[in-house]
Amino acid sequence: MGRINDGVVIVGASAAGFSAADGLREGGYTGPLTVLDEEAEPGYDRPMLSKSLLAAKEHAVPAPLRTEEHLAARGIDLLAGHAAVGLDIDRRLVVTNWGEAIGWRHVVVATGVTARPMVTAGGTALPTLRTRADLAAARRLATSGRPVTLIGGGFIGLEVAAALRSRGVEVTLLCATALPLAGALGAEVAGWLHGLHLANGVRFELGAATASVEETARGYDVRLADGRVHRATSVLAGIGAEPATGWLIGSGVELDHGVVTDAAGRTNVEGVWAAGDIAARRDPLHGCHRRFEHWTHAVEQGRRVGLNIARGEATAYDAVPYVWTEQYGLTLHLLGERRPGDTDIVVEGSVSTGDFVVVHGAGDELHGATVCGRVRALRTYRKLVRAGASLNDALGAAASA
Repeated sequence: MGRINDGVVIVGASAAGFSAADGLREGGYTGPLTVLDEEAEPGYDRPMLSKSLLAAKEHAVPAPLRTEEHLAARGIDLLAGHAAVGLDIDRRLVVTNWGEAIGWRHVVVATGVTARPMVTAGGTALPTLRTRADLAAARRLATSGRPVTLIGGGFIGLEVAAALRSRGVEVTLLCATALPLAGALGAEVAGWLHGLHLANGVRFELGAATASVEETARGYDVRLADGRVHRATSVLAGIGAEPATGWLIGSGVELDHGVVTDAAGRTNVEGVWAAGDIAARRDPLHGCHRRFEHWTHAVEQGRRVGLNIARGEATAYDAVPYVWTEQYGLTLHLLGERRPGDTDIVVEGSVSTGDFVVVHGAGDELHGATVCGRVRALRTYRKLVRAGASLNDALGAAASA
C-alpha cells in the first residue's frame, strides 16, 4: 500500500511531534501534514503517568495531547497504530509497519524515548512505567496488597514511590547514589527530599547499583554491586530511557545517543529534522551530544522546528532547561542545570520547610535554580539564568524580593 504525500511527515504523536505540527500551521504552512502514532490510542500526556494518574485510585485515563476537533481544524492527518520502520532519504520515503511508503518534503523525527529495559538473569523483562499499558500494570501492583521494590532513584522512581505510598503500598527504593538526585539538586535539597520520602514511609537501599535480578519462588532476589541482596515480592524498574532510533539505523541520518541536530533542529540530511527527547545537540561544555528528556523542552523545541520549516528559517532553540516534579503534594521546579562541583546557596526561604529558592553556580557564574513553594520566583530566576547572570545578581534579586 502506498500513500502519496509531498508535504511534512511527523514521526511520533508526542508532545514534540504535535507541537511541531502546530508550529507548522502557526508559521503559515498549508500543505499536507501527517503525524504517525505507533500506539493505537491517541498521543497522550506521559508525564502524568507517574504523577497524578498512578496516585489516582479511580481508573483515570491519560489526557490526549490534541482533540479530534483540534486536529480537524488544522488539517492534521493522524495515523494511529502506524509506526515508522524505516527512512529512505534518497527517495524521500517513510516506511511504516503497514507496508506504506509515505513521501515527504520534510520529515520531523519526534519518536522520543523508550524505557531502558532491565531483565532478570532468566531473561524476563521487569515492569517499567512509560506507556498506558505500563500504567495498567503498575496499577495492578498498587492494588495487589504486596510490597513493591523500585529500582532507580531518579525522577520517575521517586514519583512512583510517592504515588504508591499515597495508596498505602509498602515501598522500598534502591538507588545507586548516596542520595537520590543529589547531582541535580545538591546535597541539601536532595537530603530534604530523601527525608520527605522517609517521613512518608519509603524504605531505601542507597549507595550501590543493582547488579542483577534473579527470579525466585517468592519473587525476586535483587543483588547490589556491594554484595547486598534485597528480597522483593514485586519489582518495577525506573533506570532511565533510551532514544527510539532503531528505525533510523542505516538511514544516513547521524545518530549519537539520539538524532544529532544543530541548534535549529536540522539533522545532517536536508529536510530531516528532530525535536524533543530524541534530539541530541552538541554541548561544548561537556564535549558530547546531549538530549533533554523534559516536557517543556519537547513542547517548545517542537514548536520552533515547525516554525522553522514553515518559514524557511534556521532559528535556534535556546530556552532555559526546565523540569518539574510532584511528590507528596509539593512541586519542585528546576531551572537551568546544576553542574558537578557547583555551590548551592539558599537565597529565599528554608529548605527544611519545603519553601525555598536555591541557586547553583561556581565562582560567580549562575548555572541554575531549584524552587519549591515560591512559584512567583520562577520568572525572576529564569530570566537571570537566560541572561547569563552572576550569583551576585541572584543574591541581589533575592534581597529585593
